[in-house]
Amino acid sequence: MKKILLFAAAGVMSCTAALGQWNSDPATNLVVWPEGESYYTTQMDVAPNGNTWLAASRPLTDGVTVSLQLIDSTGNLLFEEPLTVSQYKARTWVSVGDILYVDRDGNAIIAVTDCRNDPEAGEYGYESYTVYKVSQTGELLWGKEGISLDGENVYDLVAAMRITQIADGSYIFAWMHNHKENTNMMSIKMQHVSADGEILWDVNETCLHDASGKVAYMYPYVVDAGNNQFLLLWAQGSNQDIYVRKIDFDGTSVWSEDTRIYRSGWGSIPIWTLIDVKPSGDGGLIMSWNDDRNFTNIESAYLTYVKPNGEIGFMAGEEGQKLGYSGWRALSVRCNYDPKSDCFYAMWYECNSGQSWNRVVAQRVSRDGELLWSEEGLELKPMELTNYGYFSVQNGIDDEMAFFYMRNYAGSFGDVEAFVTTVNVNDTTVRRESEFTKSTRVSEKAGLTTTRMVDGKYWIAKWNDGGRVEDEVKVDRLMMQRINNDFTLGNPNADDAVVDVKAANTTFVALASLVDGEAMFATSMSQATPATLTIYNVNGAIVATPFNGVLAAGKQYIEWTADVPAGIYLATLATPQGVETVKLLVK
Repeated sequence: MKKILLFAAAGVMSCTAALGQWNSDPATNLVVWPEGESYYTTQMDVAPNGNTWLAASRPLTDGVTVSLQLIDSTGNLLFEEPLTVSQYKARTWVSVGDILYVDRDGNAIIAVTDCRNDPEAGEYGYESYTVYKVSQTGELLWGKEGISLDGENVYDLVAAMRITQIADGSYIFAWMHNHKENTNMMSIKMQHVSADGEILWDVNETCLHDASGKVAYMYPYVVDAGNNQFLLLWAQGSNQDIYVRKIDFDGTSVWSEDTRIYRSGWGSIPIWTLIDVKPSGDGGLIMSWNDDRNFTNIESAYLTYVKPNGEIGFMAGEEGQKLGYSGWRALSVRCNYDPKSDCFYAMWYECNSGQSWNRVVAQRVSRDGELLWSEEGLELKPMELTNYGYFSVQNGIDDEMAFFYMRNYAGSFGDVEAFVTTVNVNDTTVRRESEFTKSTRVSEKAGLTTTRMVDGKYWIAKWNDGGRVEDEVKVDRLMMQRINNDFTLGNPNADDAVVDVKAANTTFVALASLVDGEAMFATSMSQATPATLTIYNVNGAIVATPFNGVLAAGKQYIEWTADVPAGIYLATLATPQGVETVKLLVK
């Protein structure tokens, strides 16, 4: 396929000359989207090299614009301005499913829905999906106009896009659409695209639909199953029963029949807001959810496991494994698989009937469905008059799992902070807890999402911040933060810091911006240089002078015992070449 370079490489990557921008102050964090520019929805995903892709769908007159930003491991925005990938007329915007998927090579796969592919009705015609592949240097690897997943044979109200990459490097796309002849009847389309952008399937042949026009197929999920195969999960019929099918690279079903893993009990709430689907680590999948199947107004949390051969791993079968027996309402269940312990993990919140009293609960489940953290689960946060939400479960270091969530202190919109709690999976002790968005002002936050742990070192968190600034004007911000496995913020790794110093021709960096007892600084001089390191408080008073002498050439370290009150301090290194300053937060 033709490759299009959006910007000259030097221009695109010019921001790498700046020192890492992850802000170590949990009251400010890093703004990653231009203030004042609105957006409908955003997604992020991390590449194998630690760079994080951010995709935003934002309003255009009578349409939608999809743009990208790339943030490196130290917080530099690698594109000077967000890259506009697509800008076409559309009649709707879609927040269900994937806009962004990052492949094994670190490329961004972007899915856009608009009216461009309908030759009959013009710019306001039927909508369809067009997909792009973008390299980390800004190349459009599938061409400037991308690839239409179903050519000119378009339908309307396309939604719920899901994307995965299979073993040979090609991509599977699955999405929901309705028929022109029967707009109330939903089907699922699938497309297979090679790594270089070749369309491999006829979407009409691989489409899941009911010939009678009576049964709806909705909300697909796709999971790589290995061996150039994938699992397709979907909801079917008026009761939205959940089925799973294993599909080969040519679009044919591998199993003799589909596996039904759930039937009935959803109520009127759309199931994409209720279920979470993840790989099970062996070519199968897990799904977590909550339901009130007995119509008692008391929802329970459930998990099910589908083996690679289509068998259901838990004895409860289509009913799923109930995760907790406290008797409280259980909502917003999220799950993950941990290869170190070879177990499944879930988290949710429990509340009273009026949802005024809430607590956060987690559970560990073996492959045969045994509840390993007692029948009620592990209480991460006790029952309080507060609200919790936006949960995610991520793998941690060694024998830890990390649980992310937001808490609303005000009981209504207006005072929200984000947390991470890590748990020793063997003895259930809560090892650490961090409030990594601690604001000094009232801040309406929402939409917390997190990435997997990168290289065993850190997670990336993203959220929307609608707080007020000093003049009391409400400003919407899109923020991100790097949370290290020792609960510091920013880039504390000495080797990484030195690489950044050399690349940026910078001579001074703090190895940890959040200081507990001792601080460590790194310098990198081309030759022996007279230098003075001075620590100031926020009022400008000198509180310490850890170094005053000659720094040797090469990498050197300076220690400072932070025997000062908690707060924000400035560390300044003065040399004949100039003055450099870094900010520290002392606990």
